[in-house]
Amino acid sequence: MIALCLLGSLAFGAEPAPRGSLEAAYQKESAYLAAERSELVERSAEVDRESAARVARAEAELEALQVKLVATARRADLAEDEFDALEREASGFADAQSILETTLSQAAETLSLTAEPDPGVAIPATFAALIARLEEQSGSGWKEGKFFLPSGEAVTGRVYSFGRVAAWGVADGAAGALAPAGEGRLQLGASYGGATATALLDTPPARWEVRLFEPEHGAAEAEKEGGLVALLKESGTMGQLLFSLGVVSATLASLRAIGLVFARRGGQPLADRVAALARAGQFEQADKVLNGRGGPLAHVLRAIVGAADRSPEEIERVVDEAILRERPGIDRFASALTVITAGAPLLGLLGTVTGMIATFNVITEHGTGNPKLMSAGIAEALICTAFGLAVAIPTLLAGNVLATIGDSVKNTIDRASLVVVNAIQASRGGAS
Repeated sequence: MIALCLLGSLAFGAEPAPRGSLEAAYQKESAYLAAERSELVERSAEVDRESAARVARAEAELEALQVKLVATARRADLAEDEFDALEREASGFADAQSILETTLSQAAETLSLTAEPDPGVAIPATFAALIARLEEQSGSGWKEGKFFLPSGEAVTGRVYSFGRVAAWGVADGAAGALAPAGEGRLQLGASYGGATATALLDTPPARWEVRLFEPEHGAAEAEKEGGLVALLKESGTMGQLLFSLGVVSATLASLRAIGLVFARRGGQPLADRVAALARAGQFEQADKVLNGRGGPLAHVLRAIVGAADRSPEEIERVVDEAILRERPGIDRFASALTVITAGAPLLGLLGTVTGMIATFNVITEHGTGNPKLMSAGIAEALICTAFGLAVAIPTLLAGNVLATIGDSVKNTIDRASLVVVNAIQASRGGAS
């Protein structure tokens, strides 16, 4: 302030104020500034206190909110757990309802009831029908009824029912234990239970000949025939095709083995004998030795001996031609055995797939309640797999063994041809 006054005085050409007045003004201004400074310090301290208080309140509110957040998160976790428990309970109720509906449906079908959509109505009706059926089936005694003789003829006679687990029948000239024939019908056994059925007409016998069975709507199982014929029937079309392929494979392998046995006749001893005669120039004698002999080796040597008077180049061509002519006979059926080896497992796999398709078709139509209905498709699948391997493995082994023998025969022919050609050249005095 004093500086401003001095600057103003100088600016307007005024004379400077006296020294005493300037000091007084300076002191006044200093006091004013000190008062302002004190006020500002107090206000700054007050602002700091207010800021600290607001920060403290904000921290307290933040802590309270954090506590609320933790509590809310805990409640959310508990609510989620309760929701999961309710979902599991609802799923359990749905499964129980599905099981109940399935059970009631099966019971209605078994007891010949009308299916009721309301379980509150269906359950009492099912239990009432079940109790009535049990009461009906728990009794025993004679009644008039029809049954079938072993020949299939239907007759009318008297039937003694022992609940629903056994029965005997008596008709004119026929008596014996009865067995289910399907759809609630009964059939007389061939020769079993006749004495018991006759005795039941008067007094219960001391010893009963009985054939226990399940409810009459199921047919009694007949004893299955065993052996290869039954196995082929169970295997289906693909299994029978594989069996036929196995027979063909065995036939071809046998024919190839027989052919190779004949092809090995003579062998190296015959080649040595012909070579010795050729080396001595006795070609007619060598031809007589080979005359009448069969087999690829004898044919090739006969062709070489017959061309002994030709040039070496022509003899070589004759050898190549004779060997090429005999090779197809040595390799006969080898390709067919290779094809069977590769194709049999694939056909077995195809039979497996068709058998499983049949199984799933049965499941689609009848469900999984009766495993016996699914056994045919499963048996077909497994038998086809076994047939495919049973054909492929022996064919592979036999084919490899026969191929080794065939290679041995061809090597013997090659060596014998070379020996005889060298003998012919030696007989002419040429280099081998």
